[in-house]
Amino acid sequence: MIQLAHPVLLLLGSLLLLPLLIRRQRAWHYSSLHLLRGRQPFSLATRLMWGTTVTALLLLLIALARPQGGMAQSQQVREVRDIVLTLDLSLSMDAAIASETGKRYASKLDLVQQAALEFIQRRQHDRLGLLVFGDETFGVWPLSTDGEILQRRLQRLSTLLPPDLRGTHVAKALEKSLDYLQAHGQARTKVVVLMTDGLDLLTPETAARLVQRLNQHHITVYMLGINLAESSPMVQFIRRANMQYFNITKAEELDNAMHAIDRLETSYVTETQPTARQELYPFFAVPGLLCLFLATVWQAVWTVES
Repeated sequence: MIQLAHPVLLLLGSLLLLPLLIRRQRAWHYSSLHLLRGRQPFSLATRLMWGTTVTALLLLLIALARPQGGMAQSQQVREVRDIVLTLDLSLSMDAAIASETGKRYASKLDLVQQAALEFIQRRQHDRLGLLVFGDETFGVWPLSTDGEILQRRLQRLSTLLPPDLRGTHVAKALEKSLDYLQAHGQARTKVVVLMTDGLDLLTPETAARLVQRLNQHHITVYMLGINLAESSPMVQFIRRANMQYFNITKAEELDNAMHAIDRLETSYVTETQPTARQELYPFFAVPGLLCLFLATVWQAVWTVES
């Protein structure tokens, strides 16, 4: 749909041209009507010259009002991954963790927070989302390339769950993560990065259902277990499902695991964004100038010949 950026200019210009278009014909000052025999008041050349001039002025007025087309759409294809960070906020995450360099972290939660922040800073084009869990799982930030807001949410990680909800239900958190990726994921590579120190029971029925969903929707799970025993149900499930498991016993191992996840295969997401309206004034200005040029040349030639 065409619209005018400055319709007032077209209106004002039309008002200026109106007297020219409706002016009365001037009288011929001859002493006798016989002198007008065989003479036309307006010859064909005169009519064409005036018609060309008026057309030129109208076209230039329309161009001055800046006609514009509809909003154009631009598509940008980016290499991205859909990654959901699912972080354990249970009370046990407040405990300390050892470090090979002697650097002390206030808690496992602080270590997870720092590792997640650095991970996001390296993922400038990936779509990242954040879920946190205790007894229940809550969405904190949807899949997005806006890493700055996600980092601000991560900086408030310890305040996102009240103490009475800071239990541990890892299996439910994993299932909620799959639900979210299934509903909102766009990339070919869909990843859940699950960080937890929790022990959770996992029934054979639940395990079979999770494996089926992981295979059906091509979702990869990276589980970073902090001081978890190899015999724990969730670790055994990850092993049987052929997903990646990282056993974190030292602070530095968490950072190494996050770097390993950086080497995931990339995929594509197409983003469509509206751009500025298409400017149409050249389609009126160029013909208008051409008509004005022809009218000027025509008048000069006709005057010389007359």
